[in-house]
Amino acid sequence: MPILNTHPTPAEAYEMGTTYAALLRHLYNHPEFHYLEPPNAVIYKIDPDRTPPGLFFTTDFVQNTYIKYSLPFLPEGASRKCKELGNPWAYADPNYPWEWTWDSEAAAMKDASGNVIEFPELSSARLHEIIPDLATRNYFKRKLVIENDTDPKAKALLSGRTIDFGPDARAEVEKLNEGMP
Repeated sequence: MPILNTHPTPAEAYEMGTTYAALLRHLYNHPEFHYLEPPNAVIYKIDPDRTPPGLFFTTDFVQNTYIKYSLPFLPEGASRKCKELGNPWAYADPNYPWEWTWDSEAAAMKDASGNVIEFPELSSARLHEIIPDLATRNYFKRKLVIENDTDPKAKALLSGRTIDFGPDARAEVEKLNEGMP
């Protein structure tokens, strides 16, 4: 991903969003993540007694980063209307009613009729709030997901244990860190 020091283009915002959504799919589907009942597109009830605290903390951190720092660059409702940006259970549901798709040739989000969905243009002040926080969170995410076996502080945040998040989750974190300061 390019260095975010200016407003991302729709294609860059979409790429960042799909990378976060893919990372969340890997985290929520981690073999140690447990649920009180089978999750679905609308609700997921986490089993806090069986899910390791460090795994829950990391997943919650990534989800909050996605919601607060990536989704503002996307059209409103994008995570509920575009499959690649959706939650893990809606993504896996073959009957979920997706309304938008990404047209890579046009570098645009389109509705079912082919109409282009406009991306927001954030103010300069909002960009100056989001971009530094996003860079810091991407650094921290790297520590948690990739370096928790070598960084004692990251391991401490995972309740003193290491967690193997798997190669797919690590690859998504690497994508998010490419070009970041």
